[in-house]
Amino acid sequence: MELVIIIFFVFMVGMIAMKVILPRRAGKKSADRLCAHFLVLGMRASILEKHPLQKVGGGNSLGLVQVAERNIGYVNVLKYIDEGTAYYYLDYLVPLKDIPSGLCWAELHTKKRGLLRREVVDIEWRGGTLADTLNGDLTLKQNLLIELRRNGPLDIQIAPEPVYRCVRIETESVRIEAELCISAGMFDCLDRIAGLIQKHVAEVNSRPEEVLIEAKAEINPRSKDAEIVDCFVTDRRVLLKLREPLEIPLYMVENCYVSTSLPSFGTGMAEVIRSTVTLTYRHESGHRQKTEFEMSTYNAGVLENGISRSYPCGITR
Repeated sequence: MELVIIIFFVFMVGMIAMKVILPRRAGKKSADRLCAHFLVLGMRASILEKHPLQKVGGGNSLGLVQVAERNIGYVNVLKYIDEGTAYYYLDYLVPLKDIPSGLCWAELHTKKRGLLRREVVDIEWRGGTLADTLNGDLTLKQNLLIELRRNGPLDIQIAPEPVYRCVRIETESVRIEAELCISAGMFDCLDRIAGLIQKHVAEVNSRPEEVLIEAKAEINPRSKDAEIVDCFVTDRRVLLKLREPLEIPLYMVENCYVSTSLPSFGTGMAEVIRSTVTLTYRHESGHRQKTEFEMSTYNAGVLENGISRSYPCGITR
């Protein structure tokens, strides 16, 4: 009887190892392979275990590689499943202490020529002031064109991750893990992009804030606690001067929804059209929160358009 119990125990331990330990080791091979590839390229790279930055990107992290003495601080190896097919991609993370507004959005667009062999003949960055900075670097453009012609087209998107104090450079997904190991030339291009992001952020943070709107907002208008407060929107934050001021960094805003009510004609004159503004944003802790207030239609429209301009990819992230 004891022998049967021992055999059953050993069997259960083996099953747990196969379902839990072995898949983790298998997944970690991708990060190990990438780290070894970076070492061959002459970079100082190492694997980090259970790091908070592995949560960046939304996929299942297979490992985080730290890169020393480069503008890119970390590379997150990610995997996701779409309709039963596995895809892999890399997020190159640029650590930053203060990310200004939505000014860290950019996306690479390529222009191709040819019928059979589609060759990349030109590139353009789109996405506001960061895109202007990237388009202005002719060395980056030249080197990227060389790499794209040599290795094929590559989608590159840049987005801020304020909760994790970094900017993410995301490349397109691949079906084969081995294809994650990009060339030294392409890594140098991405690292140059990371350096331009750091320069751009430093320049933006050194400028005085640009006030987009200064208006009155009504908080809790239909309750006895209704309060009319000053509302300021700059290119970096939304500030409601309540008894306890509410300040929302613009890069934390995920959605700005404006609902306009119809005017009434009780006295023969149209009343001022009021709009309810709902801001959905991320708290520093990472939790999603909402705040509502009322403004005139004109001011609400300026607020919505101002936030839209700050996020070239759209208000909702």
